[in-house]
Amino acid sequence: MANITTTLVADSIPTIVAAEALGFLKANTVLARLVNRNYEDEVASYGQTIKVPYGGALSVNDKAANTAVTLQTPTAASYILTLNKYKEVSFLVEDIAKAFARPDWLEVYARGAVMALAEQIDADIAALYSGFSQTIDATAGLSETHIRNARRLLNAAKAPLSERYLVLHEDAEYELLGIEKVINRNYAETLGQKAADSFVGQFMGFGIFVDQKIAVASGTPNQTKNLAFQRDAIMFASRPLPTAPDGMGVNQRTLAEDGIALRVTMSYSPDYLGAQFTLDVLYGVAEMRDNHGVVISTAEI
Repeated sequence: MANITTTLVADSIPTIVAAEALGFLKANTVLARLVNRNYEDEVASYGQTIKVPYGGALSVNDKAANTAVTLQTPTAASYILTLNKYKEVSFLVEDIAKAFARPDWLEVYARGAVMALAEQIDADIAALYSGFSQTIDATAGLSETHIRNARRLLNAAKAPLSERYLVLHEDAEYELLGIEKVINRNYAETLGQKAADSFVGQFMGFGIFVDQKIAVASGTPNQTKNLAFQRDAIMFASRPLPTAPDGMGVNQRTLAEDGIALRVTMSYSPDYLGAQFTLDVLYGVAEMRDNHGVVISTAEI
């Protein structure tokens, strides 16, 4: 029976770390899970422009007996998005023997690295608030009226009734939980079932989430820029990064799932005598449909 060598173990470590890290990344993003995610399993480079197609408008026609249907040729269009977000987190494990002997021990480091990447992705999506034209001023205190008005704006835009979300800063969530109609018995039951997640509850057709990376604009007072939107208001796209050719002295693995692609690189550092790991991701974010999003400004506590 062949022995398990350190070479075999070293080859498997990036795969293990990548699998664990991708799971952590998906679990710790909030906005990235809620927006329109475009993904194709093709290698991309920084700055690459991609086109995300959407169909043109179609109309309903009357059908008369013994007549042909009315054929339509909708004008195809596409949204343009640039993959201009290239982020990485690197760390070094000086005790390389420990890394080789216990690959699961690297979860501690991978979790910390992915938490940083997840926060960066959500922060980049949250920063898109500045491009939306529909705004609601709730700086005097978030109320039921403000949420109802956000629903009205989305309804007026004919945004789909499904996949609508309200993503709140922690201070706005604090105000939300003071609204009597929100904390009724039915809502409280829902809250208890999801307390361990970022999901807060369901109200007025919005799935409500809290995200600690919601943008805060400086002012008197500082304003938190909470987002009420239908999924197609914002687009997130990720593409796998290429792996290095054989013989370059590094082990790399790229894993992709549910619209997010993550690469893990492992190499040996002769300067620090340890195993160096880099987790990197290439993605882009953009506003997709302006009238499918509403910014609700509340005061930072």
